[in-house]
Amino acid sequence: MVAAGKKAEQKKLVLALRSRLADAVSARFLSPSWFVTVFGSLPPAAGTQKWLDTATQVLLYRLTHGITDSVVALGDTPADRAGCRAEWYEQLAKDLRRW
Repeated sequence: MVAAGKKAEQKKLVLALRSRLADAVSARFLSPSWFVTVFGSLPPAAGTQKWLDTATQVLLYRLTHGITDSVVALGDTPADRAGCRAEWYEQLAKDLRRW
């Protein structure tokens, strides 16, 4: 029951982040340096959905783990290389290579 509740909360947060990101892009708001460095200032014409998915996951990772680095999207490599955070970090790092 608790796991289902957490998963529902995370899904709600992802949808909210995704919506805010889409609004910011469509309004052409200035993005933080770390965001522009990794994703550029606008989504690509091809692969926009994947770009938005990856950007949303990076925002969620930064929010979840309190990443405040203004230049590096994922912050420092997690100290615990075997935990869930490290797995998420590695997956995001892999996904970011595309952009």
